[in-house]
Amino acid sequence: MARIQEIVFLVFGQLAVGGVFLLSLPSLETVGIGFYRTNGLVFLLTVLLGIALFPIEWAEWSSLFLDLNLIGLVFLLFAAFIIVLFIYNLRLWFKHPHHSRALLITATALGTAAILASTIYYLPAQSGITRTIALSLYFLVSSLVLGAGVLSMLLGHSYLTRPGLSIVPLKNLVNVFMYLIFVESVIAILSLALLSPTQRLLDALLLNNFEGLYLWIRILIGIVGPVILAPMIVLTVKDRATMSATGLLYVAMMMVIIGEICSRFFLLVDATFL
Repeated sequence: MARIQEIVFLVFGQLAVGGVFLLSLPSLETVGIGFYRTNGLVFLLTVLLGIALFPIEWAEWSSLFLDLNLIGLVFLLFAAFIIVLFIYNLRLWFKHPHHSRALLITATALGTAAILASTIYYLPAQSGITRTIALSLYFLVSSLVLGAGVLSMLLGHSYLTRPGLSIVPLKNLVNVFMYLIFVESVIAILSLALLSPTQRLLDALLLNNFEGLYLWIRILIGIVGPVILAPMIVLTVKDRATMSATGLLYVAMMMVIIGEICSRFFLLVDATFL
């Protein structure tokens, strides 16, 4: 149970950071203030839920911050990320009619620092510089993929109630989503081939152990599925079939999330990342 909670913390925390960064895209401003209010709140609740599920007793939180060890630093940076994002949401709902890109960039910087700190925390003790860089890059790209998937799906819903909305924001966002999926797939395959040749992983590839089920779910649903769907989504948006695109985005988003959950599972059980 604790492992599942830790996986959710990693996925939800990274999703929120990637989504907040992509909210700063200039083309999204034409969608309107309601879009920022909805998504700002979604990403705030997502990171709060991820941290709340982290397997630690409530009485231990104060000592975690006071000790300032590596995991304490991770949560300190995430706490700063949450505070800035909370201020951003207050500004949207109560003070100012326009969103503040500066607050989004500040929150993104803090969230990125938290992700990089968590990279060091989850690396094996004897990891070299290559593995450290690879996992850091993977975590950051994964964060953007998760954020782009959720943000694209929620943006697609806007066209169901506002059919006259310019297609440019959705077109730009799904293009970003497609490119990020391709980049993450390349990183995952390279890490699988070059950095993760453990016996447990090799047995999983051959379905000689139970972990093989999670590995092939990661490969087929988390990598192959989104790679196939992403170009279809781009073409559907180009034809302005926004209802179909939203449905495809929902499926792609769920595939990405399932794939990332399986990836974090391997990270925790065998210091393997995909």
